[in-house]
Amino acid sequence: MDNLNNPKLHPKQGEVVRSVARFKIIRAGRRSGKTLLKIEILLFKAVTGKDRNVFFICPTQKQARSIIWEALKTRVGKIGEPNESRLEMRVPTTDGGHSIIFIAGWENRENFRGMKADHIEFDEVDTCKDFFIGWQEIFRPALIDTGGTANFSGTPKKENPNLRRLEKEGDSEWEAFHFTTLDNPFVPKSEIEKARQELDANTFKQEILAEYVENEGALFKYSALLDLFSNTVPKSNEKYLTIDIAGEGSDKTVFVFWNGLETYRIDIYEKLRTDGIINQIRESAAQEKIPYSHIAVDGIGEGSGVASSSLLDGIISFKSSYQPFKTDVSIVQLPNVGYTKEAPRFTEYKNLRSQCVFTFAGLVNEHKIAIKNEDQKIKSYIIEELSNYQDASIGDGKRAVTQTEDIKAAIGRSPDLASSLFMRMYWVLMEKLSPYQSEQQAMISDLINEQFIATQEKQHLNSSR
Repeated sequence: MDNLNNPKLHPKQGEVVRSVARFKIIRAGRRSGKTLLKIEILLFKAVTGKDRNVFFICPTQKQARSIIWEALKTRVGKIGEPNESRLEMRVPTTDGGHSIIFIAGWENRENFRGMKADHIEFDEVDTCKDFFIGWQEIFRPALIDTGGTANFSGTPKKENPNLRRLEKEGDSEWEAFHFTTLDNPFVPKSEIEKARQELDANTFKQEILAEYVENEGALFKYSALLDLFSNTVPKSNEKYLTIDIAGEGSDKTVFVFWNGLETYRIDIYEKLRTDGIINQIRESAAQEKIPYSHIAVDGIGEGSGVASSSLLDGIISFKSSYQPFKTDVSIVQLPNVGYTKEAPRFTEYKNLRSQCVFTFAGLVNEHKIAIKNEDQKIKSYIIEELSNYQDASIGDGKRAVTQTEDIKAAIGRSPDLASSLFMRMYWVLMEKLSPYQSEQQAMISDLINEQFIATQEKQHLNSSR
């Protein structure tokens, strides 16, 4: 087949089809020729081998039918045998056999679990939710028996930059390609110039030039999030354990183990309630030699029962609504000049949660946090959760971050992993306090805890009458 020298393909498309890489990442601008390129690749992969399965996966079934399916039928003509209801095209092969091209939307990816594939074309990867989980659990295994290939393409999206992550994680079997709308000789240059004038700079950069644009307002740099799993940070003899406890409607509790600022283990437990969590904390602390003063639990809801347990005396009850720590030194009132022995401290955060998230984001962006974990689902969830946190300050002088409920609405689940990671900042902030402030903060924390427990007991008595 002469696709390698197909005159319909422009030079940048030709680079893709001539590449011998097993996995190809194609970042391209709008109207740059992605659809034509994909159809040619699909046909080439299907007809050059007998009884092959070739998949085309795009974000939705509707897109699959309206964009690729109709174009594929036109390209194949009477040679192929289309199945309209299943979106399957049976085509003859060069050795007298037949192969099948399967067209589907990402939302139907479970239909491909257990199937074998010789080639997979993914389109608009940045629009596919939980892409890496589906790739690792469903589609990558489909290529094992066949030694098959895969292409990943699309125009980049700042909200869900899967292409960017693919380019970062690829090894020697991978190759990345980049072309813009300008590279397509069939698009009038005058139209591109009009788009340059009418679109804002970032939109033109992303949609036409296919360049990555940072999500404005995001607290975490996306490149720094990707580096979280390869960073190397100094280890210490100080171990910590942070725990996000399942709330109402949730059945998962997250344990995150730290050596200094490196997460070396993450355990997720299902349907673990108060007694079970207490026992697991005691077992984990003994096994990992973690002092109770280095353990923090989410002290809201069911976590309050864990934090107040007499079996766990000394652990930290972390409540996001607590007042932030006064860690920043005042430059207005200097020490030893008639004010105090040391410079007064202040804070500019709405609450402890906001302070911890901003502090964690700063360390992540400076590559001072490391997460050692190879579980693809956990990695994807961490990146997705953290990338949705933004500066939500309202101009009252107090810095605030995106509310948990808003994160839930954006990703469709509770950001449990992120919440457990943020708690590690409690001790980072404590290290910035003066001895007097540390004692005062501990007294206030104890008082609040006592009041909280007393209120719970009163509510229990009232409800039992």
